[in-house]
Amino acid sequence: MPKQILAARPLLQRLARDVPATLGAKPVLLMWGMKDFAFKPKMIPRMRATFPDHVLVELPDTKHYIQEDAPDRIAEAIIERFGS
Repeated sequence: MPKQILAARPLLQRLARDVPATLGAKPVLLMWGMKDFAFKPKMIPRMRATFPDHVLVELPDTKHYIQEDAPDRIAEAIIERFGS
């Protein structure tokens, strides 16, 4: 997988440029596994800056597969953010 990530550099650079312009004003729910080994918490400031209208839910005991580690908290956060 590291080779594929490195090979995707042009795509990832384009996304880093285009996503904020296209989606930056949309409401966002950021769910962050605080023990994630791939998407480390140090990435949170960049996400917060990219999506000003965000709600951040930190999942302190959750790793990379947040849907397996905290399904109830995820469902609750989605309802809180986007439910009517």
